Amino acid sequence: MSWETKFWRPIKLKDGRTIATLADARMLIMELPPDHQSKRDWEHASELLSRASRLISAIDYALAQVLRALRVEGLV
Repeated sequence: MSWETKFWRPIKLKDGRTIATLADARMLIMELPPDHQSKRDWEHASELLSRASRLISAIDYALAQVLRALRVEGLV
């Protein structure tokens, strides 16, 4: 596994960007303001993304959590 691993389903954001890989999701989180990055949903997403970069079996959990955090932020 690597950070370039693709999600089985790309995530289309309201602003037109697409999150297609673990690296895309990680970059999106790193671009968030620090107070957003420290929210529980994003911290959990970061942990799952890191795990998914090492274990293929974790990718679905990472995708689900990223989607959950994006919904909370109103980005999807």
